[in-house]
Amino acid sequence: MQFLLVEDSPTARFHAKVCLKKGLSGEYSLYEADSLSAAMVVLSEVSVDVVLLDLNLPDSHGLDTFRKLAQASRNAAIVIISGDTDERTAVSAVRLGAQDYIVKGDEFTPELLGRTVHFAVERNARHLLEKELASVRHDLELADMIQQRLYPHNESQFPNVSLAGRCSSATQNGGDFYDYITRRDGSLMVVIGDVSGHGIGPAMMMVESRAFVRALASTQMSLGEIITQVNQLLSDDMQQQLFVTLFVASFSASGRQLSFCSAGHPGYLVKNDGRVLQLQGENPPLGVNPKECFVENGVPEFEQGDLLALFTDGISEATCDHQDFLGDRRVVEEVVTGRTLPANRILDSVFTLAQNFNGDAIQHDDRTAVIVKTQPSGQ
Repeated sequence: MQFLLVEDSPTARFHAKVCLKKGLSGEYSLYEADSLSAAMVVLSEVSVDVVLLDLNLPDSHGLDTFRKLAQASRNAAIVIISGDTDERTAVSAVRLGAQDYIVKGDEFTPELLGRTVHFAVERNARHLLEKELASVRHDLELADMIQQRLYPHNESQFPNVSLAGRCSSATQNGGDFYDYITRRDGSLMVVIGDVSGHGIGPAMMMVESRAFVRALASTQMSLGEIITQVNQLLSDDMQQQLFVTLFVASFSASGRQLSFCSAGHPGYLVKNDGRVLQLQGENPPLGVNPKECFVENGVPEFEQGDLLALFTDGISEATCDHQDFLGDRRVVEEVVTGRTLPANRILDSVFTLAQNFNGDAIQHDDRTAVIVKTQPSGQ
């Protein structure tokens, strides 16, 4: 531990050094200064843990001394040692950030100084940690606000299609995402993705994945080529323990054709009569194999009027006891039951189902779903 003793009186400085030597256990380094300007020089060269400060110095007086030194002390704990017995000065100093206020005299003993320094260091460390946590919390809130702006907020203008999507993050920064993209050829891309894990790392990968998909969607690449390229780009940045499941659907400009590319993520096509087709390819999630070649799959059974349901495992794995999970089947059944409702109503029912199944338990994973409802031909 490193101390700076700022005291212009040789007698008081000697007494403080004796009290430090007797009152502290363990080794420490001590720097001395007899004026504010000398203290500033020391602080510009050395990082100290504790400053023992006399407020009245040859070149500075009162609380102004504390203000100037606190600004230069790099978050050191400051204990004031003063001959001023005015309680108002002591209270004001503590309010400004001093960790303690000791009055010179008979009660200034090694035991008092040792105890004061010990608690001052603890309080200062806690205060610095609280400041750091507040800063981190602010950064997380800002990141979350930016992330929320990345989600689509307007329904697609794609003809004869209604879309509804939502993401409910388990933590402040989620790893799920969804997107709607109208391409140059007039086709509509609908994307849903889930980055493994939670926190800042997955959230950053989510933003990167979305950016890559959007950038490549502006080209004339096929779905398979886009996702193959995204996989290669992500593999360069992906941490070993992370991966991204992704499902991308493409509706042709005519609205009569549907194709998809799946990276370890299923989609569900709900027919007018309630039949369900699971759409899933053989490719693994993104980031597993940088040389993977992803395949675009056509859906011959697709007809105008069919409904596409996409959701992440935060919904299907909703649980109140970690033993019984909601499961894909029950989520799809909910969609089938409400298939005649508007897309946003179906979306509401899916989230309500997951929330009710979860009960009062903590939501442990991000929940994201997208409903794409196409209009029957002739309407």
